[in-house]
Parts: sequence; structure tokens; C-alpha cells
Amino acid sequence: MDFLNKLSNIASETYKKTSKKTGELAKEAKIRMKMNEDKGSIKDLYEEIGKIVYQKYVKNEDLSIKDDLNSYCSQIDELSNKIEKALDELLSLKGKRICQNCHEEIESNVKYCPSCGAEQADIIEKVEDKDDGKELQEIEIVEDDKENKEE
Repeated sequence: MDFLNKLSNIASETYKKTSKKTGELAKEAKIRMKMNEDKGSIKDLYEEIGKIVYQKYVKNEDLSIKDDLNSYCSQIDELSNKIEKALDELLSLKGKRICQNCHEEIESNVKYCPSCGAEQADIIEKVEDKDDGKELQEIEIVEDDKENKEE
């Protein structure tokens, strides 16, 4: 009977870990799909900008970026920001982030970048419940900057 209880507990733990990993993979796939859609939209906007520039060239008209291209550029900026946030979210899922100095992918809880040695201004630590492995909260530890230390 004890053997069956242990086997049941092992199976239960395996199921929990597998379902958690499956959920993470599904979330990652969804984020990547949205990023690809946004990249496609940016490509379409670039193409539209190119058409406008070429039409102005053919007609020998002056091109005004503010008048002719401002809305396209604004849309590209918005989409680029969405992609950047999605990338940050993907890295967070993996427990990583980007170095503030050299822009290499690093572990989220390191104080110094292993690639360039730059000190990271803030460290994000995820606190997990040791019993069930669920993430309880995200704690941001902000290092005091040198000006605050001197006061």
C-alpha cells in the first residue's frame, strides 16, 4: 500500500511539473506568434513608406517626413515597443534578462554581467513557494545609486 501511495505521489508531481511546463511553452508560443505578427506589420509599413517615397520621386515632388510619413513612423514605433515588451516577457519566462551595458542575455538575478562585468542596476528575484513550486510574487531589488549613498 505504501508503494502505491509513493507511486501516486510521484505521478501527481510529474503531472504538475508537466502541466506547468506545457503552460509555459504555450504562453511562449503565443508571445512569439504575436511578435511575428507585429514584425510582419512593420515590414508592411516599411513597404508602404517605400512606395510613398518612390511615388514622390517619380512625380518629382518634395518629400516631407512629418507630413507624408509621420503616421507610418509612429505605427512602427508602437509595434517596436510591443515587440520589445514581448521579448522582455519571453526572457522573464526563462529567468533571464538583457544586460544594460552590452545587451547580452543574462540570468535575471545576477548583479554583474558575466560577459562585460557591468553592474546591473536592479535585480529581479522570483520567489516561489517551496511546497508547490508556484510563483508567489516578483520582488524587485533596486540597488542604491551612488548619489543616494553619499547623502
